[in-house]
Amino acid sequence: MKTLVIYYSFDGNTRLVSRSIAEAAGADVLELRTEDQPKSKGFSKYFWGGRQVFMKTRPVLLPFDKDPSAYDLLFIGAPVWAFAPAPAMSSFLEKSGLKGKKVAVFCCSGGGPGRTLDRMAETLAADNAVIGRMHFVEPLRSPQAAQDKARRWVQEVLAS
Repeated sequence: MKTLVIYYSFDGNTRLVSRSIAEAAGADVLELRTEDQPKSKGFSKYFWGGRQVFMKTRPVLLPFDKDPSAYDLLFIGAPVWAFAPAPAMSSFLEKSGLKGKKVAVFCCSGGGPGRTLDRMAETLAADNAVIGRMHFVEPLRSPQAAQDKARRWVQEVLAS
């Protein structure tokens, strides 16, 4: 089964988990990038990110180096911003046109997932089979524990 990990990461938490998933699943990786990606700096990043979520901003994504439609299984991950997926992930989900895929969604946050996993799954479920969901809390604080959790989750998803 051809597998791809698609993710957006701002501070590196989702990147850490995504790379662990890709390694465990033998998957290719597609990192979503935006045209207007600011540098991560102090408290202003929370204001900027929260404003994007509440204003329902959909940033323009840079061109992909992988075609998600060419894969059978997709692991799709995003950070949680204001209890929702980061706007870059919302841009991807709304415009992806994915159909007939097996999909596992995951998110990373400093607290709870809010409605992030539900929103991601609901957006994808109409045309795809959502076969897994997972939430990771502050992966960069305990990288080994996050990597181990990601590997275990991959095995569960692959077995389903």
